[in-house]
Amino acid sequence: MQILYGKILEVDTRKRTIKMVYKDKKRTLYFQRSLFNTYLPFLKENHFAVLKVEAPKLRRREKLYTVREVIKLIQSLAGKRRVLFSIKNLKQDMREFISNLGKKLYLDFEMTMHPYTVDKTFTQEIIQMGYILVDENDIVLDRFEGYIKPTKHKKLTKRTLKFLKIVQGDVDEGLDFKDFYDHLKTLIMDHDPAIIVWGKNDFLALDDAYKINRVPSLASESRFVNLLSLHKIYFGYKNDLGLKNAFTMYGNTLESQKHDAYEDAWMTKKVFEGFKKTILEEGRET
Repeated sequence: MQILYGKILEVDTRKRTIKMVYKDKKRTLYFQRSLFNTYLPFLKENHFAVLKVEAPKLRRREKLYTVREVIKLIQSLAGKRRVLFSIKNLKQDMREFISNLGKKLYLDFEMTMHPYTVDKTFTQEIIQMGYILVDENDIVLDRFEGYIKPTKHKKLTKRTLKFLKIVQGDVDEGLDFKDFYDHLKTLIMDHDPAIIVWGKNDFLALDDAYKINRVPSLASESRFVNLLSLHKIYFGYKNDLGLKNAFTMYGNTLESQKHDAYEDAWMTKKVFEGFKKTILEEGRET
């Protein structure tokens, strides 16, 4: 990896490349789609950029540097410069955000899975919830783990039973969706917690559940925080990081992952604590 910096001469939105001058030479830099789309509003001719890149490679007969991280973008107008984006500022904003979330609800769902044969009528549904609620000082206020009866497809697929290592009776004895909904609504209204999840699947599953069961969405009252997304932004990860890998990254150990909602909520809590400690310590060192 190396750092390139200089004035942007040209932006090609079709190829997702920019041309810039670095040490008196014109360089062509290539962006992956998600990174390019994120920073496109700031990638303008005559702006200045500071970028972390990989060693150049031939791509379509052209020598290209692949951008791995945007460090700083600066606007130059009438001889004056204005910082449009700075990873240093973003990281400091994230430290403040993480430190001021108030009460937190570490939440995870397990969902039904499609049958082995194609079924276009199949709709994924939440069948297990696990959570840990903590106050502003990280004192545990409540814990919960339990099953929820599916509404549309009451009989679980063989794939679901095998993957989650459960039996049909587990969900048959679970909460009706209305009871689950009322429980979650009371939790949100009484505590207004930041709902910490790993990835976007849990949020999307809950949004679908509101529609399937024809109940008012709680999205406007919910403060969802995607911990996976924060990791990707802060550390500049190119690909998604699995929950178990993140869990072990902070010095935790787990013999095997059970695909259990409560266990995953607990792992999410440990990852959040490790992430917060890491970024706050980095902030004190800079």
